[in-house]
Amino acid sequence: MSDAQSVWHLDGGRAMTLAGGAEARRLAVARGRVWLTLSGTTDEPAEDKWLEAGEAVALAPGQTAVLEGWPAADFELLVPPTSAAPRGLLGRRFFTR
Repeated sequence: MSDAQSVWHLDGGRAMTLAGGAEARRLAVARGRVWLTLSGTTDEPAEDKWLEAGEAVALAPGQTAVLEGWPAADFELLVPPTSAAPRGLLGRRFFTR
């Protein structure tokens, strides 16, 4: 991962597993192509997808993803800002007297 850009690089022929998170996330491909397998549930089977540069997919809370660069790729794993902020922080900061 590049700290300055928050972009992860995935070499071709290497797979990476993203463990299920407590909150919804968004996986966005910045460069290259990704072969993605999303974990299933009792109601929905596991699913394979191809994502090209500029495409993104939403990851539900608890959903695991396995991805491989094809042949290589750069991607971002984003968490919505509201879930990243400590609860109540904005309300206390801007609405206190």
